[in-house]
Formats: sequence, structure tokens, C-alpha cells
Amino acid sequence: MTEPALLTRSTVRHPTWRGRLAPLVAAWRPLVAVAAMWTVALIAAGLLLTGPLADSGIVRTDLAIERWLAEHRSGALDALAEAGTWFSETFVVPVVLLVAIVAAWRKSTNVAAPLFLALAVAGEKLMYLIASVVVGRDRPPVPTVGTTYATSSFPSGHVASAITLYGGIALVVTARRSHAARRIALVIVGVVAAVVAVCRMYAGFHYLSDCIAGALTGVVWLTATYRLVFVPGWTGPAQASGRVRQPLPEVREGHSEAVGVRSRGGGTDAVGSGVGVGDGDRSHTTGQRAQR
Repeated sequence: MTEPALLTRSTVRHPTWRGRLAPLVAAWRPLVAVAAMWTVALIAAGLLLTGPLADSGIVRTDLAIERWLAEHRSGALDALAEAGTWFSETFVVPVVLLVAIVAAWRKSTNVAAPLFLALAVAGEKLMYLIASVVVGRDRPPVPTVGTTYATSSFPSGHVASAITLYGGIALVVTARRSHAARRIALVIVGVVAAVVAVCRMYAGFHYLSDCIAGALTGVVWLTATYRLVFVPGWTGPAQASGRVRQPLPEVREGHSEAVGVRSRGGGTDAVGSGVGVGDGDRSHTTGQRAQR
């Protein structure tokens, strides 16, 4: 029978950069597929609202909400609306994103977290830009509060950015915390996105349907990047599939420790461990031996 083989710490290989990036490299094809399919669906929905459904109940409801909000404006509400949109303003999003990426890069041991944050926001922005240019929906026909840099109404890029940016940060921060903490963080993100949506509608920049489309875009893309990029890259392939390598026993100074392994029928079985103590006068070894 084969004698037990010894596995020491020196035989355990540390993951290389190529190994760390493998889950991320493998994710680009499904990511492109998700982005393409959702962009097509987004464009189709926008063209329906501006075409065959232009006189539908959905559009009439959009107009009624905008006119009601415009009729009930006040100085205090105007100030609150402008403050609420700051969470996702054009110059705020890249600054917050850059800070989050740098912090994630410095704190994490791989590129999963910073790459996830970058892809979550950049991908959403790309889909929003394509859809807004193709659909070209006009802004609501009411006076606006403040100014905006874009002229198209569908979808709401501010709402989508609120979800992908702050949702991505929340998922990274709570990656090693409990499920309850993650749910609480995501609820807070949902509240922030809702505040941004209401403020954009109040200011006369978006219809309700625009904000819903923006929210769905943010949720779909954040979920895709989280599942395809962050989870495999953060936990590694073995842990992501439920196969976690057990750590080797701790080795203290003056001790040598090893794990006995023997081959049986083509398999590998752990049969015990031996500990040798060298103090100059005596040595003591404990363990189990294979029965011949």
C-alpha cells in the first residue's frame, strides 16, 4: 500500500494575476449580451411611448402628473428638488465613482471591486446615451426648475446612475457583512433613487415613465455586473461554486506539522497529522498509521 504523502505549505500555490482575472475575462461576453438586449428593449419601449402609445393612458398619466407638480411648486420645494438631484448630477457621479474606485483598489486584494464599480456606472451611461439619442423624447411641456445638459427625456439617466453608483458602493461595502446589512444598504439606495426620481419629475425634466425606465436600467445592469463580475472575481472560482479549500494547520515556531495523505482506489484520504517537537532532549510524535 502506498505510504502517506506529505503536503506542506510550500506545495500550496498562490493565485497568479492571470488566475485572479480569469472570472473577469470570462464575463465580457455575457455582459455584452445583456447590455445589447436591454438597450434594444429600452429603445423599443421609448419608441412605443413616442409613437403608437403617444395618446395612450400611460402618456396622459405622465402629462397629468407633470402638470400637477408644476402647479404646486413653491420656493422651498424648488430648493429641495435642486438639492435632491445633486446625488446624481453630471459632475457628482464621476467624482464619487473615482473616489470609490480608488478606495476599493487600495482595500481589496484583487481587481473585482474597482472593475465592478467602473463597469456598473460606465455601462449604464452607455445604454442611457444610446437610448436617449435614438428615442429622442421631448421634455415635459412645463417650466423647469434649474438647468439640464441633456435635451432628451427618456430614460432618466439620473435615476439609473443613482442605482448603479450607490448600489455598487453598497454591495462592495457589505460584501463581507451579513445579508441583513446588505438588504438595509440596498433599501437606502432605493430611497435615494426614489428621491432623485421625484425631484427630477418635480423639476419638469422627466415623466414618470422616464424614471421607471431609468430605474429598471439601473437594476438590470447592476445585477448583471454584480453576478458576472463582482461575485466570481471577489470570491474566486472555487468559493463561487461552493468548493472552498480548507486552510492548512497553523505552524508555530519550534514545531513542524504535516498532513498525511494516502492513495486508495484512485482517491485521496486524509489519515491523520503528526506533530514533532524538538527541544534537544526528546521528541514526541502523535498520529494515525495506515493499516496494511
